[in-house]
Amino acid sequence: MKKNNLASDLYIAKDFYTGNAGKQENLPVEVGELWTSRQRQMHPLHYTVSYRASFKPELPDFFIRTYLAKKNAGMILDPFGGRGTTVIQGNMLGFSGVHNDLSPISAFLASSRRKIPELDTLEQTLKGLKLNLSSKPVKKDAERLSPFFHKETLSEILNLRKILNDSDDPAVRYIGLTALSRLHGHSDGFFSVYSFPQISIMPVAQMRNNKKRGIRPEYKNIKERIIRKMKRDLSRPLPEEYHVSSEKNYYTGHDARDLQSVEDESIALIVTSPPFLDKVNYVLDNWMRAWFLDVEEELKKIRLSILSNPEDWTDFMKDVMVEMGRILEPGGRAVIEVGEVVYGGKVMNLEQLLMDQLPLKTKGGILRAEKVFINSQKFTKLANCWDVKNNVKGTNSNRCLVLRKH
Repeated sequence: MKKNNLASDLYIAKDFYTGNAGKQENLPVEVGELWTSRQRQMHPLHYTVSYRASFKPELPDFFIRTYLAKKNAGMILDPFGGRGTTVIQGNMLGFSGVHNDLSPISAFLASSRRKIPELDTLEQTLKGLKLNLSSKPVKKDAERLSPFFHKETLSEILNLRKILNDSDDPAVRYIGLTALSRLHGHSDGFFSVYSFPQISIMPVAQMRNNKKRGIRPEYKNIKERIIRKMKRDLSRPLPEEYHVSSEKNYYTGHDARDLQSVEDESIALIVTSPPFLDKVNYVLDNWMRAWFLDVEEELKKIRLSILSNPEDWTDFMKDVMVEMGRILEPGGRAVIEVGEVVYGGKVMNLEQLLMDQLPLKTKGGILRAEKVFINSQKFTKLANCWDVKNNVKGTNSNRCLVLRKH
């Protein structure tokens, strides 16, 4: 394995970890390009929709292949499921899984890809939807959506929104997912005027952008754009085992500290990425998606974990790890992708905070750290936002701490 100067072959606890440094003397670390840093190398289904702070599908692929060599060798789980990357990649490899996330948006992003009809069926379903009926938004929605959409485009979106929220048809749900991914962006393939693709910016910011660029919303035929997008995302056939595995998936909406519907010792592997302190506001970033799915009020009532300091984050994650230990089968592993954050003007590696809490006594055993993987790559998830030069200051957002239940 190619090494670089980020770390030696072993982290020596007294040299690397602070706090309870004596709890684990030697922790193996593997550094290198463990999975590709290139964009969009996996099945296009993963890229149907973007989601802030999500990891590449290569990451769960690496750990599923590393720790679950035999198909159907156990269930996988992601307690912070996001757009569903872990469970979807597990399904690609022949494993069923549990996708958990407090956000109803996340639940839709994942579950709408549980059963994917053939492209011909999707096209015929879409062609049969009556989207050209005259439909006007309520006053509040008209005011905040008019900077983004031409009135006729918005009418089509409103009609599709109503159909989606009244239907359990897998074809309609997948069409709805594709439409959600096309709501706003920076090319003609999106329904909106020129906007930001990954997060929903606020209407006042969009008005400023329109004025600055001298643009205004023009009519966009949403059926044409949905079909083009579906053809790209389903351009490669799904593995034969995909639907066999996905049929056994579960989709839950629990606090990660209390996965109450997940049975004791029922999970073979967890691969997840918890919130990185307060770097992402999932409610504001997804306000338009929440509107489209008619879950805005539900989302506002949910207490999402947006933690502002290391102490609160550590307390939260300690409880999460205890719960991970409960649901892991004996010998099962949890891979926690953390990373570096800037706090108090200094770069902080979050796996150190987790290591200070280990080992942890949990139901049915003890949770111990087993290994650290650091993926060396040119670009990282959040490092560029903080002006941290990757692989220069020894930082990389794909820092994965592996825990094992003993």
